[in-house]
Amino acid sequence: MKVDVRDAGPWRRVLAIEVPPEELRKDYDAALEEYGRKAALPGFRKGKAPRSMLEAQFGHSLEQEVLERAVRRSYQDAIREKGLDPVEYPAIDKISYEKGKPLSYEAAVDVRPQITPKDYTGLLMESRETAVTDEEVDKALEELRQRAASWEPVDRAATDVDALLVDYVRLNAKGKPIHKSEQTDALVELGGEGLLPEFKANLQARKAGDAVRFDVTYPAEFGNEELRGRTATFSVQVKEVRERRVRDLDDAFAADVTGMRDVAELRARVRLNLEGESRMKALRDQEDQLVRQLIERNPIELPESMIGAYLEEVSQRLRGENETWSEEQQQQFLTDYRPHAEQRLKRDLLIDALARTEGIEVPDEEVDEALRSAAEGSMPPPELERLTRNAAQRERARSHLTERKVFALLREKAEVKMAVPATDA
Repeated sequence: MKVDVRDAGPWRRVLAIEVPPEELRKDYDAALEEYGRKAALPGFRKGKAPRSMLEAQFGHSLEQEVLERAVRRSYQDAIREKGLDPVEYPAIDKISYEKGKPLSYEAAVDVRPQITPKDYTGLLMESRETAVTDEEVDKALEELRQRAASWEPVDRAATDVDALLVDYVRLNAKGKPIHKSEQTDALVELGGEGLLPEFKANLQARKAGDAVRFDVTYPAEFGNEELRGRTATFSVQVKEVRERRVRDLDDAFAADVTGMRDVAELRARVRLNLEGESRMKALRDQEDQLVRQLIERNPIELPESMIGAYLEEVSQRLRGENETWSEEQQQQFLTDYRPHAEQRLKRDLLIDALARTEGIEVPDEEVDEALRSAAEGSMPPPELERLTRNAAQRERARSHLTERKVFALLREKAEVKMAVPATDA
C-alpha cells in the first residue's frame, strides 16, 4: 500500500492512498465467502451456491462491499503507519477503481495537535491566606440551622411564610377530576421561589379543612408542555397549616443534626471543613492562573472539528438533562460556550504535551491505589475488583493523576507572589 500525506492547513492532513490489486482480491474473497454463507439461492442449500452464481446475483453489492472494506481497512493502516491521531471521521474523495487495478482515493482529516510546550518555567502564581474567620464560621452554622429547619403543624390560618399540606387535582371543563392529575400530601411553601401567584393568592389565610377551587394561567415558558400557556382549574383540600421552626444552636442540635458531641465540636468541624474548602479554592485559582499563562505563552490554533465535537458532546449531555431544550437554546449555547470549549481543549492539549515532554507517567500501582481509595467503604470487594479492572475507569484515573503531577511540576517551577488582602475603601 502506498500512502502520501500533504498538509492542507495547520492540523488538516490529506492522505493519498493506493491499495494494490492483490489486497483488493483478499477483500473480494472474504466478502464473497460471507455472501455465500448467508445467501439462499433457488436449487441450492444455504452456503452451497457456486461462486459464479453468487457473482452474477450479487456482483454490484459485492463490489460496493469490497470498496467499503478496502477503504476502511487501508485508512486505518495508513494513519497508523504515519502516526496520525485524527479527531474526526475522514472525508473520502477522488475514489478511482477498475477491476484488476489498484484502488486509489484521498482521505482528508483533522488531526490532534502535537505540541512542544515552551516557556513553562517561572510562571507567576499567587499565594493567598486560606485562614477562616469567626464570622465565616458563624455564617456557615446559621446556614446549617436554616437547612435543618422543620415544618411543624399549627392550629391557625396560614401566613405568607407558612406551608400548607394539601391534596389537589386538576378539573376539566365540566368540573370533573382529570385522570392521573391528583396529588396527595403535597407541601406548598407560600414563600417558596417559583410558586405561581394564583396558588399563593388563593392559599394564604386558609386553615386546615378548607377547600378551594381556582384557575391558574401558566406562563408561555412553563416547563410542562401540556400546561404551557394554558389556563387550568384546580380543586385543593387543605389538610394542615405548617410553620417553619429553626432550632437553637445548642448541644442538642449538634448531637441530633450532625452527630457531634456539642457545639464546640461542631464549630471546630465546620471551621476545619471551611479551611479545606478555602485551600481547595486557592489551589484551583492557582491552577487557573498557571493555565492562562501557559496558553498565552503557547498559542494554539485548534482544528474546527475538534471544537465542534467538544461542543456537541456537552450540548448532548445538556439536552439529555433538559427535555425542553430548544433549537434556539442550542444555538445560543454553541455561541456562548465556545470560548470556554477552546480554553478547555487548549488546557488539555498542553497538559498532555507537558506530561510527554517531562516524561511524567503514572504506574499501574498508583492507578490501583487511587481507585481503591476513592471507592473504599462504598462497595463490596467483588465490585471494587471489577472497578479496578475496568479499562475506562482506569484511563480516567490515570488521566487525573497525570494532571495532578503536571500541576505539581508547574508549581515547583513557578514564581510565587503573595496576594494583597482586599481592604475596605
